[in-house]
Amino acid sequence: MNEIPRTVAEAYVRTTRRLPEKEAIVGDDGRRYTYRQVQEEVERLATALHMLDCRPGARVAVWLPNCPEWVFAEFACAVLGVLLVPINARFRADEAAYALRESRATVLITRSRFLTNNYLDRLNEIAKGEIGRGEHAEIEGLPELGSVVLVDGGAVPGTVSLSDVLARADETASDLDFEALAAERTPEEPAWIFWTSGTTGHPKGAVLPNHCISNVWNWTSLAAGIDENDRILTSFPVFYIGGNFWCILAAMVHGATLVISATFEAESVVERCQTERVTVLSGIPFMLKEIVHDPQFDPAAFASVRVGFFGGASMPHDDIVTLVERIGYEHFIQIYGMTELHGIAVTSRSTDSREIQLTTCGTPLPGFDMKLVDPATGLEVESVGTGEAWFKGRTHLRYEGLTEEERAQFYSPDGYFKTGDVLHRRADGRYEFVTRVKDLIKVGGENVAAAEIERVLKEHPKIFNIQVVGVVDDRRGEVPAAFIELQPGESELTLDELRQWARPRLAPFKVPRHLKLMGFEDWPRTSSAKIARFELAPLLGIDRGFDTAERPCLDATSVTAGE
Repeated sequence: MNEIPRTVAEAYVRTTRRLPEKEAIVGDDGRRYTYRQVQEEVERLATALHMLDCRPGARVAVWLPNCPEWVFAEFACAVLGVLLVPINARFRADEAAYALRESRATVLITRSRFLTNNYLDRLNEIAKGEIGRGEHAEIEGLPELGSVVLVDGGAVPGTVSLSDVLARADETASDLDFEALAAERTPEEPAWIFWTSGTTGHPKGAVLPNHCISNVWNWTSLAAGIDENDRILTSFPVFYIGGNFWCILAAMVHGATLVISATFEAESVVERCQTERVTVLSGIPFMLKEIVHDPQFDPAAFASVRVGFFGGASMPHDDIVTLVERIGYEHFIQIYGMTELHGIAVTSRSTDSREIQLTTCGTPLPGFDMKLVDPATGLEVESVGTGEAWFKGRTHLRYEGLTEEERAQFYSPDGYFKTGDVLHRRADGRYEFVTRVKDLIKVGGENVAAAEIERVLKEHPKIFNIQVVGVVDDRRGEVPAAFIELQPGESELTLDELRQWARPRLAPFKVPRHLKLMGFEDWPRTSSAKIARFELAPLLGIDRGFDTAERPCLDATSVTAGE
């Protein structure tokens, strides 16, 4: 079926009715569901949410790691016309409270704990005491949050267990016509509130519409060639738009099988790729590098993998080649996007040559009007050249919790969304990611891309991983600082040695002025496992050079590296 779905609910109804006996979900706890069973669970949960007064326009927050219940909640909300509010599974109490308050969620679906994350303790911290009484949350500061639903085990005061909620739904003679409800949904209707890094000291809640599903369809069909025979591994969190759209929705629009992994560990990814015959393996560069450099890496485990894609951060070309060669991807697709651009805006394609797949993030998907703007002059780059990427067309509706005046800072007067990312347009019309605008280091008036320095220094035989950031300098404004993880077996690299090696390869103002050696466990990371670049400079005792209000929320305390 080649017709592009108009809404998430339409994609769900189409696939569950077309492929009822097809395996839909494989949980990492042994649970397996066909699409008929997914339909049953979704409709049970939708009935329960309706009993909790969830009507079109209401907000349901999900504070869970990757699990089947995530999928059921996603499509129950889609059918009811309820906005889904993903909450980072590693959020601390204050971060979760902010997301719940700003989203005005009336129901929270969570669990008591997962790994080291005790969600009940964090809810009690938000409530400044015990959570409510009976089944009513009654959390001070969250007056609209009426119900906390726990997916694991029995309820505690102020919560209700999912099993109890579903049992009541089963006992209720519901007159809900789910196909009719799904048909009422419109492409323009808001469907999600995804939280992105903000410049105001808090995340921004980007409200995205139902018609994002057509962008998922375009990418999965035109670029990745995904179909119902594929088995997609969720190798990164689905509370982020990447994991959600690239995995959950990608599987649903085509009837593929979703293989769920609750956590990322190189060994578990290898094992599940082999045992579950995974055909689509995606991730961010850090994750994929850890897989191929794992001591137990076995290429045979990836024999079934057909296509891979990555985004979220840049990766040196040599690392990409190593990754592709070791895993044996038939197709390797680089993508560029962000939450505000419905996940993916620019992508290479499975039909592209290997050279194009390895060196570019491709061309814009249908529905995007893209231009490059010189950050220094504000003028459009008309042909081959480099500039900040601006997009028009498929951008989000609004930011939750921000005024129109605050929102306006992200848009040009003629309606283009300003990404803050620098891309290069090649002569063939394809694009290469260069750097973040805020990752440009201003050295004595010269703009220096941190990514350029990283690319050159990565060629040093002792260097395994490198991050370059700007640190303040009294004379030059900013200077580059290199944070380096050495190759296995290497123990020493001095600043003088690095600078001597770099001088023939980089202009003088690009050569790092500071060096700090890092072990694997020393890198500060965000909740999505990316290296937290904004936390690196303080390890030198030198300020990063921008206000701390620009820093996104973190899920863990940074670790200071030893010298």
